[in-house]
Amino acid sequence: YQRRVHGTLSECLFFFETRTQMPPSVQTANAILTSLQKVDPTITSWKTTTHIEQGSAEGFVIEAYQSESSDAKHLFVKYVDPKKYSDKAWADLRRTIHYTRTEVRFYTEILPLLKENVFDGWDVCPQIYLAEYNLEGLMEENESTEAQNPSASSSSTELDPKYDENDVSALEGRYGIIVMANAEKANPCFQRAPLRQPMAVAAIQAIAKFHATAFQKEHILTKVADRLCRYGGSYHLKNRNPKEMLHLISAWEGFVKEITPVAPNGFFDTPKMQDLGKRLHRAAEYIAQVLSPSPSDKFATIVHGDYKAMNIFFKGSEEDPSPTPILIDFASTGVGLGVSDVAMHIAHVALPADLENGLEDLLVKEYYNSLQEALPVDLKNAYTEVDVVRHYQFAVVDYFRFILGRQWNKATVEVFEKRSIDPNFAMVNRSVAAALRFADRADRYLTMIEDEMDSLETLASS
Repeated sequence: YQRRVHGTLSECLFFFETRTQMPPSVQTANAILTSLQKVDPTITSWKTTTHIEQGSAEGFVIEAYQSESSDAKHLFVKYVDPKKYSDKAWADLRRTIHYTRTEVRFYTEILPLLKENVFDGWDVCPQIYLAEYNLEGLMEENESTEAQNPSASSSSTELDPKYDENDVSALEGRYGIIVMANAEKANPCFQRAPLRQPMAVAAIQAIAKFHATAFQKEHILTKVADRLCRYGGSYHLKNRNPKEMLHLISAWEGFVKEITPVAPNGFFDTPKMQDLGKRLHRAAEYIAQVLSPSPSDKFATIVHGDYKAMNIFFKGSEEDPSPTPILIDFASTGVGLGVSDVAMHIAHVALPADLENGLEDLLVKEYYNSLQEALPVDLKNAYTEVDVVRHYQFAVVDYFRFILGRQWNKATVEVFEKRSIDPNFAMVNRSVAAALRFADRADRYLTMIEDEMDSLETLASS
């Protein structure tokens, strides 16, 4: 149930409805109270109407009040308590900590620079009232988001001497918190997943505009690389737990075994499809290299890094959405190629039937056209359509590598059915038909990449 809460920090009692049916810790409740009063010292009471728990953060939809008779201030609080995730291996906990640091820095340091290059009044994201973190002792301020790659003899304490997985006291009092306007109340707007064509087009138009704000702007991208993620994207190989690569081959072998009974006859029969896991393993580093521009590189820009449907709030209607939706969750934002966002987005939002009817080609073409339209005159045609398509194909295979190593390890038909009702999962994790379509695209695009790799090897040896 819900109850409005009054009192000082020490008197706080906190009740709310939660999607997960799990109450917040005292530390979380106290942090929310403290943060709300930083936003507005006159706030005297509040209630949480929705509590959302995910793998790396908690979200709270909050109504805050200045008095018993005042109108509610509609807010959304994103809170990360590292101690709550202390059961994770250090490589994964470290990434969770980096997520909150990156997002806070995006709102406070990078967003103002991007908005200087927005000329149509687009808000980009909800209004941010507060964004801060305290991660003292867990990582250095200048520490890279790149995953640490331990040797066989390395322990987590050797990788980070300030953290011991058997003693989580170092996590006490550490946090990241963001207080923003409730997008659904402020605009108003809505979320959907999956997306039909009009909303998918609007989402592509928006991300192209976002990319244009930093495209070939080395001074911005240098700061993005330094303060956010040198390798943008939640699924970039450099940011992932190295263990995911170790079971890439076995994950594909298990997928083939489990899904063959429900796949079209002969789908897995070709030698290339049988060896898709091995081929991915061989090509992964080369693909990551192509998708990892430096801030001064020709096609470099800022990438959102987690561009799924549930990180977009649409305005207008489902049939006629505005091309300026509100974007959220910049926890993986960094330097990259814009098509990495496009590849992830299409895998997340597209229904198999729409892909059969040409949605993929339509959205890639829309991205190219929208980017050209958003770029300043001196940069138009700096990124050719041929380059966009080539990089997109690399990004599709790269995202497939992540899905296979992270999400399809030990996947079964029953796992897909269980995920089918969760809009936070990509369509390729919710639908066997979408997964098979994804594997087919990865196979075709990887074949072209392999031809390119073989040509380079021949040239190098000649």
